[in-house]
Amino acid sequence: MRVIGHQRVLRSASAAFRLKLVAACLLCTAVARAEAPIEIGNSRQLFIDQRFIQSSENVTLTSNPAQKLGPIFMSETNPFVRHPIFVGNVFEDGGKFKMYYGDINPAGQSLAYAESTDALHWTRPPLGVIKINGQFDSNVIMGDQDGVEACRAVVFRDDHETRSPRRYKLFVNVLHSPSKPEGDGVYGYDSEDGIHFQRVRRVLPLFNDNPSLVQWDPSIGKYVVYVRAIVLNADNQRQVARIVTDDPMQPWPYNTNAPDARGFVSPGHVEVVLKADDKLDPASDIYYCNATLYPWAQDVYLMFPTPFRHFDCQRQRWFRFDKFEKGGDFGLLETQLATSRDGIRWERHGQLPYFPMGLANEWDRWNSTMGHGLIRHGNYVYQYYISTGRTHDGGLLRAEHDQAIPLQNGIGIVRQRLDGFVSADVDNHGGWLLTPSVVFSGKRLRLNIDTGAMGTAFVEIRDAAGKPVPGFTLAEAQETAGNYLDETVYWDRGNDLSALAGKPVRLYFKLKRSKLYAFQFTNE
Repeated sequence: MRVIGHQRVLRSASAAFRLKLVAACLLCTAVARAEAPIEIGNSRQLFIDQRFIQSSENVTLTSNPAQKLGPIFMSETNPFVRHPIFVGNVFEDGGKFKMYYGDINPAGQSLAYAESTDALHWTRPPLGVIKINGQFDSNVIMGDQDGVEACRAVVFRDDHETRSPRRYKLFVNVLHSPSKPEGDGVYGYDSEDGIHFQRVRRVLPLFNDNPSLVQWDPSIGKYVVYVRAIVLNADNQRQVARIVTDDPMQPWPYNTNAPDARGFVSPGHVEVVLKADDKLDPASDIYYCNATLYPWAQDVYLMFPTPFRHFDCQRQRWFRFDKFEKGGDFGLLETQLATSRDGIRWERHGQLPYFPMGLANEWDRWNSTMGHGLIRHGNYVYQYYISTGRTHDGGLLRAEHDQAIPLQNGIGIVRQRLDGFVSADVDNHGGWLLTPSVVFSGKRLRLNIDTGAMGTAFVEIRDAAGKPVPGFTLAEAQETAGNYLDETVYWDRGNDLSALAGKPVRLYFKLKRSKLYAFQFTNE
């Protein structure tokens, strides 16, 4: 019996050992999977989050504001009344830049067109589509017509379209008065030239109380639509939602079993991806989102949300509610920055203004909404925003501001350094960051970086285990100093990294008073 008991003990110990061994193997497998190198090829990589910061010291991710360059269009009365009220989209097309924007003019709340060769100076060519007052040829593409909110239409150039020459697509809200459930909703139009559009069909039988932002997302091989979802009877009523579809000109998928929200898109119908922080300011929501894929880097999505802080007769007792629109929803709006790797989970970077609000005697005070689209020209990315110089629904804060400026709408320009939205910053005390393992193609390492005159950057290349690669150590690294969008990194032996291509490596950046925006491996 004693021997049998001993054998049982041995079998029990052996089984316990096997379980521990299996557990250890599973743990190692999980760690290996977690530490699998990131395949980056020769794509540009941005420091918009912690993806490329495995460990660091004295490094801060910093949201960088855009620079305002002034207005391009303002309200005017000659040769006819024009009031720009919305920027629908901008993009490069055939060697020129195109802008579709909302405009109030004698044709009503219209969709208008402008073009530019330098992203700074814009013209409004006559299009031969709509005449103003029966005599002036205009830049208007679509005027008021039977509930169509042409001023908030968004034109999308679908480069993925291969079945039809009609690659320009327009999406617009239709809301009849009184409401017609059988006819209200979002409609799709298409065009061969981007000027003459024909209606195709209703794509959403719900009213999207905001522009519908449609774009092709190559990372998932589908079209993505960002819309506004309304929560009735709530302070945080406007939220950002996302729809995914195989064809934007066919009916968009949504939850048809969701409770009715008076005909509006609601969180029950679609997936909400961003809403205001109830704890930060419960009397606010996201008025507009302007979410877009950043096409010049890998896995970068940008959003320029417009948070709206609502006024209330109890909280803002001083505001002259009875002077302006009866039942108006008054309050202040600003443009901020959010970033994402998938277009679903968003980081808001301190919820700081993306560009400063205008002063009380400037045209863009109190209210700004960023238009959709990015234009890359030279060293910069250009964007366009609208302001009315008033609160939402046309209010003015105090009587002393009533005559401070002429009351007029305008479209303004901001510019951002290429890739410059967020940077990994180190102050004059110095610091470092180490990336996770990456696998690249190419033979040169290039940086988008600004050290100014007094800062420096050195790069060491390490193998997957963290050991410095001979020839590319810190001791052999040559400094990078200055302000560059695309600067080659050098070591004493040169800059040819082709022997390391296809192998897992880590990048160790030793920085002093530097802003590191992006890195990229290239063949040149």
